[in-house]
Amino acid sequence: MNHDFVSFGLENDSKVTTSLSHNGFEFDYLSSRWTLNRDVTVSVGFLDSFVQPLQEDIRETLVFYAETSSANHTSNIVKQLSLYKNLTGENDLTEKGFASFKNKVRKKDWYRVSVVRGMIRQMRFLGLDNHIDDDVFKLTDQWTLGGNDKGVAVLTLDPETGPFSDLEFEAIGLHAAHRYAEGGLRTDEYACLSMFKASGRRAVQIASIKCKDFSYSSEYTGSPTYVVLIPKAKVRGGKFRCILKPYALVNSVAQVVELHIKEQTAKVEAALGRKMTSEEKGELPLFIDVGTIEEIQSINPNDMMDYLKSELPHIKSSNLINKLNSTVKKLKIISERTGEPLKSTSYRFRYTLGTRAAREGAGTLTIANLLDHSDTQNVEVYVANSPEHAIYISQIMNQPLARYASAFAGKLVEDEAEANAENTGAARIPCREKGCDVGSCGTSSFCQDYAPIACYLCPKFRPWAHAPHQLILEWLVEERERLKADTNGDMQIVSINDRAILAVCQVIQLCKEHNNG
Repeated sequence: MNHDFVSFGLENDSKVTTSLSHNGFEFDYLSSRWTLNRDVTVSVGFLDSFVQPLQEDIRETLVFYAETSSANHTSNIVKQLSLYKNLTGENDLTEKGFASFKNKVRKKDWYRVSVVRGMIRQMRFLGLDNHIDDDVFKLTDQWTLGGNDKGVAVLTLDPETGPFSDLEFEAIGLHAAHRYAEGGLRTDEYACLSMFKASGRRAVQIASIKCKDFSYSSEYTGSPTYVVLIPKAKVRGGKFRCILKPYALVNSVAQVVELHIKEQTAKVEAALGRKMTSEEKGELPLFIDVGTIEEIQSINPNDMMDYLKSELPHIKSSNLINKLNSTVKKLKIISERTGEPLKSTSYRFRYTLGTRAAREGAGTLTIANLLDHSDTQNVEVYVANSPEHAIYISQIMNQPLARYASAFAGKLVEDEAEANAENTGAARIPCREKGCDVGSCGTSSFCQDYAPIACYLCPKFRPWAHAPHQLILEWLVEERERLKADTNGDMQIVSINDRAILAVCQVIQLCKEHNNG
């Protein structure tokens, strides 16, 4: 990690051409790369090909953005300006160049033209427009350029980029719990997945959380609840962690987060060779970045608190997203919609939280608050989408790809004898409602889950190849119809056992294949 951060007295040759980004990172504005925060480094080498003296005006404008705006906003302007240069071949900001730029990008990408137009308007405001012809402003001010399309992935229920289906979302939770129990996931991986799944927050927000942000509090709910203060993202003019909002977490998430914090703190203390003070522990990030442990050893003890309070030890958003995606990959879940391994992005968890809330009847203001939006312009898409989700599970149950969904996690055995060979005296799994036994338990540990429904979803379950699993399916479908009548078609309740229905279907299919040789 190679950051120059002003507060620490880290080695730093002060130059006349040194600027300070909005997030407090020093960069030389004559260099070809500017590091603006822990996540964003922009390449501005292409500016050298613009004509002088316009080149200096553009550079000065970009320095203004870097110093006063978010790193992502600055990065976006640089990207679109570079695209203008590449598509038009112009080394000047001209009427011809802008007309060509607008013609060469697709209509749905006109927001890119809008970004460069916004930059030249800022140049005019800053008095840096002396080398741009007035005709450029007259032309571009006439254009109506929309923003980028909002919510396409959500509205279309895209199986790779949109919200997870209920079956997929439940599979993530179940498989993660099983894999963690078996030692297939590390605590930091399980904590990372749990935070995205529970909160639906953006990666930059979860990456900015510190250990002191977690506490048990009665302030919001009346009874002690595990609450995390999550930094808001996309705050206009906002600095690192300038606004924190409370978010309640369930006990299962609390347990894994607390264990992760304990393990990570112990690692940092081992590297330092001393116990940390409670204040230092509180300032530690929830997820430290690669290289933080090495860097922390070289920090002067007098500068330690300044370092910990900054964003430097925090994981980069891109590294956190990689951790999330690699964790989901380890779960080896097959999507029932594609028949392929489940694709994960941090935004899919966010979209899922919104669509599930909409299906429960939440309005736009509630969803905007739940997803930490500052207004409601981007949340209408969730409410518009809820009817499709109401019938979604019913459609999935009839899809040929349903057999690929990762619902049944156990192992089919010939009979009780084979189950006992693996686990001596294995407990039988009964279905009292149908008066039959359907398999054995692959573990001797105490279990309070509801048999046999939970068993079909458990990796320890050993269904017998000749057991009457169709009776279980019959019972579950009868129960589904009863719930539909009793709850007036409330699909959230009706679909509660759909994953188990799918698992039983898969067991029946496996039995057919087994018994037919």
